[in-house]
Amino acid sequence: MVLGVLVALLVAVVLWIVIGRERASELSDDQAVTEFRAAADGAPESSSDLPGRPAAGVYAATAVGTESIGIPGFDEELGPNAPVTVVHGENGCFTFRVDLNSHHWRSWTLCPTDTADLSLVELESWSARKAPGLDLETLTTYTCERPPDVRWQGAVAGSTSSGACTGRSDMDDGVTRDIAEVEVLSPEAITIDGQRIEAERVRIDDTFSEAQTGYETGEWWFDPASGLPIRLSISSELQGGPSTYSEQFDLELTTLMPAT
Repeated sequence: MVLGVLVALLVAVVLWIVIGRERASELSDDQAVTEFRAAADGAPESSSDLPGRPAAGVYAATAVGTESIGIPGFDEELGPNAPVTVVHGENGCFTFRVDLNSHHWRSWTLCPTDTADLSLVELESWSARKAPGLDLETLTTYTCERPPDVRWQGAVAGSTSSGACTGRSDMDDGVTRDIAEVEVLSPEAITIDGQRIEAERVRIDDTFSEAQTGYETGEWWFDPASGLPIRLSISSELQGGPSTYSEQFDLELTTLMPAT
């Protein structure tokens, strides 16, 4: 009898949390533009307005996928609206950020290096979940001490590069090591907003160890004229701590002209 009451109470508590949790929503293009303008207001001028770099601003994009933080009842759908924001940095760098929903965004900072037109130098991922008695929010940052090259002169299908990054979360002191292997794939024609692009394509395989273990596999399609990622497919799974994190999504730009 007592066991039955306790089970019923536990089920009631779980239902109360799951049903009462804050649901993610799409981020509109207008919201992304407002945030872009606010961040740009008063910011110092960058030196990234160079040939072969994408224009700064907000690009319309769509996404389909899911994100799981490993807690039953808290999986969320990503997209379908998923604005992409490009921000210029110094020395020819730019940051490519995807707002997959109101609870999850990811960004990648790409820079020219001694060995490549573009290398990945930093990656960030932010996720949040809110419910009665629960408020989770975490930002994870990977800094690449050996940036993996993703676009370089002379690359053909089968060419490879590698890199190493170190990840830290603002929720704990654990350090995650990431070894990245990049392979150039055959180009693929993509039509966006009526414009046909012979996109450069690479696959990036990440292997994680230490604080978190697991993998991420991503395919990237780049506009060869600007280096702008125009399509992205990501699948990942990470274990560490009390739960398993997983994510899968496909993203594609629907315009090549950003709003500012």
